[in-house]
Amino acid sequence: MVAPNPGPYTGPGTNTWIVDAGPVVAVIDPGPDDDRHLAALNKRLAQRTVGVVLVTHSHPDHLPLADRFATQHGATVRRYPDLHDGDIVRVGNLNITALYTPGHSADHLAFLLALDGALFTGDLILGQGSSMVTYPEGDVAAYLRSLERLAALQPRILFPGHWDPVPDAMAKIEEYRKHRLEREAQVLAEVQRGGGTAFELTRRVYGQLDEKLMFAAEMTMRAHLKKLVDDRAVRERGDFYEPSVT
Repeated sequence: MVAPNPGPYTGPGTNTWIVDAGPVVAVIDPGPDDDRHLAALNKRLAQRTVGVVLVTHSHPDHLPLADRFATQHGATVRRYPDLHDGDIVRVGNLNITALYTPGHSADHLAFLLALDGALFTGDLILGQGSSMVTYPEGDVAAYLRSLERLAALQPRILFPGHWDPVPDAMAKIEEYRKHRLEREAQVLAEVQRGGGTAFELTRRVYGQLDEKLMFAAEMTMRAHLKKLVDDRAVRERGDFYEPSVT
């Protein structure tokens, strides 16, 4: 079910996934604290019993409704750090494995149905476009490691936090990995062309965007620059970035 919170960062809205587990259901990412969405969820569930409420991460379009929804249904909310990497949540006739997948956020989890090859990816991978990895919360190095972690599992289908399911999971994971590495190469090339502040480099890499998107682009630039500084490919002098001396 899609929450009524469309926007430039949420697409058509946040996906709330209802997973049939036989006698009960698991609900993943109840979404924003919105009375309309709560009413729609309750109507859709009718008399079904909610066995557990899982949350991929604590961003305001994924978490806030969780406690209120769970209280209404007598269910427990499970999320990081209550859930750790590899923890298995048994709900009804399903085993759901929590995977710690930081990068988009420091508290991000994905949820795996191993027998089905199905992954609920939250905002690590979306159905369209690219995921935001923004400074200071976003971590590009961790994000790339999380993508590699998912690829190693060889999933069949992805159920993202926004937009439609992705039936060709491996191709989408590779698309995301390639995009992030290409962006890193762009940023490094601009620094090597003469350096600049994060603001200046953002304009050179992203071109003209509206104000809200430009802010997000600059925070993405800063996340990439942090990785390049950590990798010693770029040197930081205040807010000016220049090639490292080799």
